Amino acid sequence: MPSSVTAAESQAPEHWLSYAQLVSNQFQTWLSDSGDESVVRLHAFMQERMLQEGTSAPPAALVVRVWIASSGKVERLEFASLGSAQADADLRSLLTSRPLSESPPPDMRQPLILQLDLTFVTAV
Repeated sequence: MPSSVTAAESQAPEHWLSYAQLVSNQFQTWLSDSGDESVVRLHAFMQERMLQEGTSAPPAALVVRVWIASSGKVERLEFASLGSAQADADLRSLLTSRPLSESPPPDMRQPLILQLDLTFVTAV
């Protein structure tokens, strides 16, 4: 599940971009944890949605706005609905239930705006 930083890279300080990439990578790891029940449900929802839409193409990227406390805990998260209250709750839980490995730089503007590509590998 690749993700990217959508900040205007030429205008943001390098340490902000590095931190945003760290957050993006951690989110990717959390969203790929097949041992987590929420991840399994979210993957199943996305696969079902692709089947219902009759497409093998992944859904459009999801933009998330993230506010992070000085402790590294995600305090607030905003994103467009995935179309299912359960999928929205699972995504929110996955991205807010544990602290990030590092605190944000003290001078970093928030929210971080990240683009998550919700591409899920289906079993053959």
